[in-house]
Amino acid sequence: MERLYIYTGAFAVIGLSLGGPATRSLAAGDHSIPILLMAIGGAGMTVTAVYEALETDPEEFIASAISIFALVGAACLTLLGTVLSAISGA
Repeated sequence: MERLYIYTGAFAVIGLSLGGPATRSLAAGDHSIPILLMAIGGAGMTVTAVYEALETDPEEFIASAISIFALVGAACLTLLGTVLSAISGA
C-alpha cells in the first residue's frame, strides 16, 4: 500500500476523531470556544488530508517509516479515546 494513503488516512482519522464529537456538541447547543476550535481544527485536518491524498503524486511522496508509525499510533489513540468517551457518555 502506498505510504501517502496511510499517512493522509491517519490524518483524516485524527481529524474525524477530534471534529466529530465537537460538531455533535455544537449541534447539541454547547457553544464554547474550545468546542468550536476542535470542530474547526478537525474539519480542517480532514479536508486537508483528502486534498493531499488527491493532489499529491504517490510516487513523489516521502515519509520515513518512523513518522508513519507515529502518526498511525496517534490516530489509533485518538480513535480509541473518542470511542471510550462515547461509550462512557462523557
